[in-house]
Amino acid sequence: MAARGRRDGRRAGCRKAIVVSIQVDGIDIHAHGVPAQFLREMKRTRLGGVDVAAADGGYMVTFPGCAPLRPAAGIMLDFTKRLGWLDGQGMQQQLIGPWLDVHGQELPPGDGQEWVRQLNDAMAESVSASGRRLLAHATLHLAEPEAAARELERCTTKLGMTGCMIPTNLPRGELNEKRYDALWEAAQSLNVPVVLHPLMDGPAACMFQQLPRFKNLYGRTIDTTIVAARLILAGVFDRFPKLRLVLVHGGGFLPYQTGRLDREFGGEDGKLPSDYVKRFYYDTVFMSMPALQLLFSLVGTGQVMIGSDYAAGPVERPGPELTDALDATGVDAAARRMIVRETAETLFRTAGNPNA
Repeated sequence: MAARGRRDGRRAGCRKAIVVSIQVDGIDIHAHGVPAQFLREMKRTRLGGVDVAAADGGYMVTFPGCAPLRPAAGIMLDFTKRLGWLDGQGMQQQLIGPWLDVHGQELPPGDGQEWVRQLNDAMAESVSASGRRLLAHATLHLAEPEAAARELERCTTKLGMTGCMIPTNLPRGELNEKRYDALWEAAQSLNVPVVLHPLMDGPAACMFQQLPRFKNLYGRTIDTTIVAARLILAGVFDRFPKLRLVLVHGGGFLPYQTGRLDREFGGEDGKLPSDYVKRFYYDTVFMSMPALQLLFSLVGTGQVMIGSDYAAGPVERPGPELTDALDATGVDAAARRMIVRETAETLFRTAGNPNA
């Protein structure tokens, strides 16, 4: 179980008292949320022509020329109930990225930059009263990489954010293009990890028009795999050796198909694409003990961190506790500490000065 504890039975007459000691020390690096105050403000101002309407106890967002998004409601908007859930899961902290649907990549550059600026401000405000138990990932509008780099610097130096979450796919352009070197340079120099998160309706979604639930089940993992492989082949890690990129949902299919990747793209210089697969960090959001064991064998336990997908996935449905699959692998105590806390604490600087 995620909440590591001890149960002692003591007889008091004919009754047994149960004493539970719970250790709460983990870090959940993959969660989502949308501050309600941000959506209220966007409803009032209609920034960039975006329509925000009240719907089903939440909000429906429609970007110009696009279909309405899924409603943002319930635990997606709530930043107060998370602490109790974290306690029950043995987690001390949670890193929250704005829900991918509302990143605003569809907007033109000027409106998009102002959209994410206000979204980042609202995220920082929403977690500010939690005593650093809740931390916010920055998000960036990616139409102009230099402007995105400036916003990342603002979020790091002014708002104290220590992580960034961006979509794997964009309305125009690809992250492996050289023009995005401005973003990778900023992330490397600011010491900010970048979490790459696929979209519900990314490129692979077109494969599943007759099977819409497969878009989430498989489409997203395909998109993660392709984008990560393209970044490797574009030499991003060679140009930015200290860049830290995080892949969600266990890395899609990337770590598990390295043999085919090497056969197709292995170079004469002796470098193999599979060597770079170990440069990424991964989360545990694939809910399977055997798959987690395989990931450990391929990239090492030091590259893996706990993630829940809170508010956008498994947390909404009944299921095992957050670390059940990890504990079933039988990793030793030192490896478990790395996966549950230590790697994330170092990578995202969750305990110290974010500007250090």
